[in-house]
This record gives sequence, C-alpha cells and structure tokens, in this order.
Amino acid sequence: MSNVKVSVVVPVYRVDQTLLKECIISIMHQTLPEIEIVLVDDGAPAENAHILDVYAGMDERIRVIHQQNAGVSAARNSGLAAAGGKYITFVDSDDHIAPDMLEQAFAFAEENELEIAIWGIYKCFPDRRDEYMPFIQTIPLLHEDQKRDLMLKTMAGDLPIYGKLCTRCGSGACCAKLYLRSFLQKEALSYPVGLVRSEDVNFNIRAFDKADRIGYLHRFLYFYRQLSDSATYQYRDGGISVFEDALRELRRFLDENKKPELFYQVYYMRCIFFLLEGMNMDYLHPDNKKPLRQRLAELKKKMCEDPFADAAERIDGSYLTFPKKIPFYLTRHRLAACMALFFSVYKKAETGFKRANQRNTPPA
Repeated sequence: MSNVKVSVVVPVYRVDQTLLKECIISIMHQTLPEIEIVLVDDGAPAENAHILDVYAGMDERIRVIHQQNAGVSAARNSGLAAAGGKYITFVDSDDHIAPDMLEQAFAFAEENELEIAIWGIYKCFPDRRDEYMPFIQTIPLLHEDQKRDLMLKTMAGDLPIYGKLCTRCGSGACCAKLYLRSFLQKEALSYPVGLVRSEDVNFNIRAFDKADRIGYLHRFLYFYRQLSDSATYQYRDGGISVFEDALRELRRFLDENKKPELFYQVYYMRCIFFLLEGMNMDYLHPDNKKPLRQRLAELKKKMCEDPFADAAERIDGSYLTFPKKIPFYLTRHRLAACMALFFSVYKKAETGFKRANQRNTPPA
C-alpha cells in the first residue's frame, strides 16, 4: 500500500480473544483511511495467531508477522522494521482507540511539523476511568523547559518529585504517541530487548532527548485497559530483578548523556519506588508462601545493595514531602520490617483515596 500516513504496530502474545478483536476492529475503523496495521504474533497461542490471519484476509491494510516469542520489545522492533508509514504508533493488544485518534494525531503532527506527537490516555479500570496526561492544555511545540519536564515526568511516572509539575502523570508508555519514522531511523532508536519492565520508559526517554520538535495534543483518544491479572500484579519470586534491569538501563542513559543532578534525583526516587513495587510483586504478595522472617531477610538484603542503597544515600530530601522521605530513611537504615509496614499502610491509604474519588470519575 502506497501513501501510508500512519503505521500501527500491535504486538500480540497472550491476550483475551474478545479484547484482541476489539483492539483490531478499533484500528480498522479509523476515520483516517491511509494506514497500515502491523500485527506482530510474538509466539501467541494458535487461537490468537489465527485471529490475526483472519483479519488480515478481511483488510488489505493488515500485515501479520509471525515469530517465536521474544518479548514485547522484540515484537515492537519487528513492527518498527516492517512499518512503511510516515509516522508510527503503538497499540497494545488488550487496548482500543477512539475512531478519530489517528486522524487527529496525524493532522496535529503535520500542522506543527513534529517528530513526536503525544496525547492523553483514559486508563480504564473495571469500575472507573482515569485521565492520564503530561500537560493540562495543548502545546503545539514544547520549549526546552517543557521538554525537560516531560523527560523528568517520564522517569517519575506518577511520583510527585519537584514543585513545577504540570500534572501527576508521566508519559513513559509506548501508547498515545506518534513518531516520525524518519526520525526514529535517523537516531537508530529501538526498544531495549531483554527488559521486562519499563522498556517503554527507556525507549521514550531516549526519543524525547533526541527530538527537537515534540507537541502535546490535549485530547483523550487512547483507552488503556488496566487488567488486575496483568504482569504488574502477578507473583514473581525474585521479581525485583526486573526492576533492577530497567534501572541499570536508565542509569546508563543518564551517565552517557551527562544529565544534570535533578535527573539523578528523580532517578533515585524511581529506585525506591521500584523497591516498593518489588514488595507488591514479591515480598508481600499474597501468593508468596515463604515465612515472613525469610521474606523480610530477603528485603533487607536487597536494601543493602545498589542501586537502592546508593539511591537512599544520595537523595536530596529537600525535593520530597515528609511521607516521601520515609522509605528513603527506612532503606538507608535497612529497616525491612518497618518498610513492609509502611508499604502496607500506604497501599491501604491509596486504595481508600481511589475509592473516595470514584464518585467524581466517569464510568469506564
């Protein structure tokens, strides 16, 4: 197909068939017709692989790549290599998009001659829908300070780090972005193969750093489905290793590009946040059947190791509110039992806060 304006890359592995079909149909029915849809079968179950071939037979704009399972980064890279559109965007196979998402994003990118266009996300839970966006209004072209803020928030995610935040949300996810393909090729940008967590953060922080022209469209056009049984919530013995891999890659970016101290401060915060996430995935996960004493001993050992110990020593507390200082203090002094208690209280408070806000949130 010639004159492709946007290539849509969809990695497919283990996903509910109903959600997969909804995803593909939402792309096929876009109001922008000049698109191609690259479905990457990353060693998916036979039933899912068959669905991809069926839809390819229904729409000539669909291309299917079948490959052995190599992980989501490798799947996205296969899609990148095969894509022929002027722009490229990524959609996860259990999500769906608004009918005019590609039309709006393409027009916005073309009008402002962007290398990267970003827009808002609806994060869809079973009982609510949250708005996620890095800025609170459309910005046709980010200036340098706004680009810096975008990169810091990409590293920080939902973490409030310093006083000039535009929103509480970052923009590290692969979705809700349009990348100029010639820009990605010129900068030789690809997803870091082997990372299980934050591969999209590590890709985007490099893309934002290289791009001269980034714009934000204040529209919510992507529907990100938050599944309770996703990889984030599954028990993984020694699961904190996946966070350590992501942190090493992020630290390498900071060192190679000689980023200023504020970037390192945000990185240190991310380290401790991932240590807490390790408890969510491993040390305090209900499926972890090890004795509590053993789990706390493993947590204490991890608190003594880098990058977590280094982050606890190097953090500048003036960037943090008092509650945010607590996990750094506990890590610095290797107080594993207190850290576990802090995390439990934090999770209960977070759950209560979300429930309290559901009354003002539109249904998913």
